[in-house]
Amino acid sequence: MTISKVKAQLKKISKDFALKFDKEWFKHLWISNRLEILTEYLGTCPDPIYQKYGKNPNERIRNLDKFVDSRDFKECLKRYGGQVAHRSELKQEEKWIKQINNKKIRKELLEFHAKLKKSFGKAKFLALVTKPRNEKERKWQLSYCIREEWIHILLDINKIKFQDIKKKYWPYDEGIATYFAFYLENKLNRLEKFRDKEKYPMEKEYYIYAIKFRQLFKNKKSPEDRKKALIKLLNSLK
Repeated sequence: MTISKVKAQLKKISKDFALKFDKEWFKHLWISNRLEILTEYLGTCPDPIYQKYGKNPNERIRNLDKFVDSRDFKECLKRYGGQVAHRSELKQEEKWIKQINNKKIRKELLEFHAKLKKSFGKAKFLALVTKPRNEKERKWQLSYCIREEWIHILLDINKIKFQDIKKKYWPYDEGIATYFAFYLENKLNRLEKFRDKEKYPMEKEYYIYAIKFRQLFKNKKSPEDRKKALIKLLNSLK
């Protein structure tokens, strides 16, 4: 899988679901596992591991040293994945970073944040993806991780973001991204298998909600009908 092929897949989603598309919307930045975990932790990610140290950024900032010294942090560093950075959120994120008491971590994150600002260019969104440690991870990151984060960007620009209604609707955002990934690979009939195999509660939700979207789009033959069904669901949750 190449970057150009990933963008071609996004274009197909846009065509099949009547979404706006521009290949210039999609950029990415490779970052370390440590920065991926720290920036994700300091935001509003609902991962149960982060929730143990705070339900909001202010609580997590107070418990940052406790988190970094924990076994949870060491386990998180074994992960590889990604997230989406929003240009509109940079000022707020910088304010949170400046509240960190740990001087070393504060300096580390402020330096990264300065680099992050420059990396946006003219884009409104940027996929942050952990640097692959080997060829196998590199292929996975290109084929799945970057694509998933770019799907989120595509949906966000098309004003399809369930968390903008209420934060508790995050499973819908992850569910539709998972649905589109399986849609592109013609594997929608395997969602139950992945749901039953997944042990991590948060990620199991991805498959549970992807199945809901499979049902939502069932018998919707045209891109316009699929888009209408999606907008109707959004409006029903407001």
